[in-house]
Amino acid sequence: MNKQGLIIVTILLFTSIYCFAFPKTNKYEGLNILSQFKIPLEMNGWMGKDVEQTWDREDGAYNFVSQTLDREYVNSDGNNLFLLVLDAGNFHNPKVCSDSSGYKVTELNDLEFHLLNRDFKAYSLYIEKDTDGFLIVYWMCIDKNIIDWKGQKVKQLWFSLINKKRAGLMVRLAIPAKEDTIHDAIFLIKNFIIDLSQAISPEHVAYIFGTSKTTQHQ
Repeated sequence: MNKQGLIIVTILLFTSIYCFAFPKTNKYEGLNILSQFKIPLEMNGWMGKDVEQTWDREDGAYNFVSQTLDREYVNSDGNNLFLLVLDAGNFHNPKVCSDSSGYKVTELNDLEFHLLNRDFKAYSLYIEKDTDGFLIVYWMCIDKNIIDWKGQKVKQLWFSLINKKRAGLMVRLAIPAKEDTIHDAIFLIKNFIIDLSQAISPEHVAYIFGTSKTTQHQ
């Protein structure tokens, strides 16, 4: 993996860990859903590989995480992006994560997706530090419903009160970009998301892309 790739992995993993951690002694247990997805390493011109995780899953500080899927994908033109899916008991805003890690953060317009008879929006950010810039696109899907930040907190509280397991996923994609290439990066990510949606089995696709035809966040 090249230096730029390692930087992106660090952004995705460690800013997520830094912001998702919260004081809780009991380990979060999800529905073990990620192991069922079987997202292929090859899909429509994309070649993927699993990224080696550099943090200790047995450390009690990571009790909020149940499972992770962490991959790098490269297309036939040599463009690479990173996919991180977290099954976790708590999510915090990646804008805050990146800002706390020393990145200049610019909030971009939400991205709209129309696929698999579903309409939904994803958050997008442009983050920059020194000479490195990245487009970050992400959304949250809890029990097959794409939600906003307010909805995430409400569901987190509700499921904690009734002690019910849930499939709570955050999907994040990162791609190297400069301010004048953000449009190209958005185009690439949109194409990847279409390919990803078609690669997941029909019985599992709702866990990532939701079930409602017009699911949107605020």
